[in-house]
Amino acid sequence: MLILRSGLLLATLFISACSMPIFQDLSTSKTDSVDQNVSNNTPVESTKSTDVAPTTSTNDNTSNESTSNPLNNVSSIDSLTKQLRAQQALAKANYTELTNRTGKAPQLPSISNVNNLSSNQINDATQQLRSYVSKTNSTLASLNARVDDRQKVALNGDLIRIFLSETTITHGNQTFKAQPLVGQWIRGESRAIRLKDNILFEDPKSEDLNITFSETYQLIVNNKVIATINPNREKNDADFTVATHDNKGSIVGRLDFRVVDDE
Repeated sequence: MLILRSGLLLATLFISACSMPIFQDLSTSKTDSVDQNVSNNTPVESTKSTDVAPTTSTNDNTSNESTSNPLNNVSSIDSLTKQLRAQQALAKANYTELTNRTGKAPQLPSISNVNNLSSNQINDATQQLRSYVSKTNSTLASLNARVDDRQKVALNGDLIRIFLSETTITHGNQTFKAQPLVGQWIRGESRAIRLKDNILFEDPKSEDLNITFSETYQLIVNNKVIATINPNREKNDADFTVATHDNKGSIVGRLDFRVVDDE
């Protein structure tokens, strides 16, 4: 019995002695594995954040700087050019109206080819045109005031009556004869009338005709002088052939006119 107990005790001690190094190795292996994973993960994350962030920021800034300036410059030039062309149209319209109604007009500013101008030159040209438009607007306002005065108190030759007959309009593939019209014009006045195929109804066959009785006694139709009126001669007539406003057609007709005494 004593021998059996001694044998069991020795067996227990032997098993304990053999098992302790094994547990220590496993613990050490696990610790080494965890430490190695931690040490491997930390530098990788740090390297990624360091490499990516500066590269993205630099590329974006460079791209914006290289593309924004040319686009802004082109947009600015286009805007200035549109303003210039708008003022050119106004100046030309005033020049034509004054020439027709008074027989003369200030010379238009000389503007070079817009495509060859810098932004500063475009600004200068636009300012010249604005000044011209302002000046001619004042002249037109004075002219309108004189026309109003003549309407109130007309002198000999200040008022004529016009009868428009035998008018044929050709526009594209369409041709039609307009209804006769009659009206009175004051010296210095310019206005448009609508020529229609049927005067009683709205008709797609229609065309505007501008008639001017200038201060110099000229009768002008669509910017073309067709007669000079003698204020001492009661009646007269004139045939005319003029272009339509879009220059894509023609208007052929006859005007009968006579000087009207103030009524």
